[in-house]
Amino acid sequence: MKICLINNLYKPYNRGGAERVVELIARGLINAGHDVFIISTRPISTKFKVQSSKFKVYYIPALYYNLDKLPKILRLLWHIVDMFDIGSYLKIRSILKKEKPDIAMTHNLKGVSYLIPGLIKKLNIKHIHTLHDIQLLHPSGLMLYGKEKIIVSLPAKIYAAVCRRLFNSPYAVISPSNWLMEMHADRGFFKNSKQAVLPNPVPLAIQPSHTEEAKIFRFIYAGQIEEHKGALFLISTFLDALDTRCLARHRVSLIIAGSGSKLKQAKELAGGDKNISILGKISNEEVQKIMRQSNALIAPSLCYENSPAVIYEAFSHGLPVIASNIGGIPELLIDNAGLLFKPGGEEDLILKIQFAINNPEELRKIGERGRKKVKQFGVENYIEKLLLTPPHPSS
Repeated sequence: MKICLINNLYKPYNRGGAERVVELIARGLINAGHDVFIISTRPISTKFKVQSSKFKVYYIPALYYNLDKLPKILRLLWHIVDMFDIGSYLKIRSILKKEKPDIAMTHNLKGVSYLIPGLIKKLNIKHIHTLHDIQLLHPSGLMLYGKEKIIVSLPAKIYAAVCRRLFNSPYAVISPSNWLMEMHADRGFFKNSKQAVLPNPVPLAIQPSHTEEAKIFRFIYAGQIEEHKGALFLISTFLDALDTRCLARHRVSLIIAGSGSKLKQAKELAGGDKNISILGKISNEEVQKIMRQSNALIAPSLCYENSPAVIYEAFSHGLPVIASNIGGIPELLIDNAGLLFKPGGEEDLILKIQFAINNPEELRKIGERGRKKVKQFGVENYIEKLLLTPPHPSS
């Protein structure tokens, strides 16, 4: 079959886990014998190009990349214009008519145009949509812990109603977590769609971490350096634990890998403390190497996450996970496959950090449970279930 994948970001412009998931799906589909092409966006300042490797990547220009530089009122206007972006609609229509795919798999469409689901239906292409966050419920795609009322405000309800109408009911809708699927179903989305909860795929180069007998207990944070991701909260908590001697400086270190708008602030907050290494943006291969040399991953999100890719990656290395008890994260860590703490709870996080350091045997068991669990999330298994959608109907 010929399959089109549409996502707002793709390398070299990738930022988070959704883009990595799209790439894994594309390669998995190719390995399964399918013809694949991708439609994504690029900054307006760069030239249009079709990137070819094992598959074509069509890039269309978008203002999405400059959104954070706009004043709040202009960002609001952009969200409205973006939903009905006829320019992107026409460009994508031209590509779809040229390529004639059998299936269109959409992911994040913020910055692409919310007219695309209607276009796919009009062209009589089978449509499978994958949820990654709550961007159809709130334009920011974010809901912070303690600020849940953001999605029940009148503007948010109007926005969600428009999204519900534009997306209508694709042939099938995939969500990596029950939590995210229920968030949409409870608000009337996808009433006539087949629905399936299918955890994201991971490459199954599974190998345990190499940290036996390490003199320094290494914690790693890998992800965007943004306030809502909890990166600043983690640094602050770690410093407080060091200052109050809850943690012995000669025994622990924290590695921060990633980039984002708060990178400079993160470095200033760390203040050159020798127990904290802030690496900035590094390659995925380097992140994986550091994971294999670490003792535990900390995912301290302050927003309602769906199913963070970094937790899957930690699982694949047998790396124990300490994470916020929020959104779809608890679904990944059930059966004692990780340690959960209250979002934004400094004392609770410190207790979990101390437990990890002081209970190496239990920590090893937690890592093994995660490594065992991730085997069911392999790319080949995911592709097989995806094309048999829905494997496990949620309604």
